[in-house]
Amino acid sequence: MATFKQQGDNCSVSGRLDQDAVIRLWSGRSNILEPDTACLQLSGIEYCDSAGVAFLLELVSIFAAKGATLKLISPSEQLKKFIILYDLNDFFIEEAK
Repeated sequence: MATFKQQGDNCSVSGRLDQDAVIRLWSGRSNILEPDTACLQLSGIEYCDSAGVAFLLELVSIFAAKGATLKLISPSEQLKKFIILYDLNDFFIEEAK
């Protein structure tokens, strides 16, 4: 299961973000992050599948609908492989700037 740890305007995600985790997190997705969150730090993700990537992009979409930007930063090595495979580079930032 993935855990989200808020630290100011950053939130770190760790653990597994797979289909089972997404099913558990889905109903609370609009409230999982503080409204002022600017960056979602992804280096702690041990495993992520397509449902997990879709969940991350849904969080970005929720922020965009509110006129805010949520940056997905520092993807884990396992997540980087997924990003390359599905050409998702435009949605993820290698390192925090």
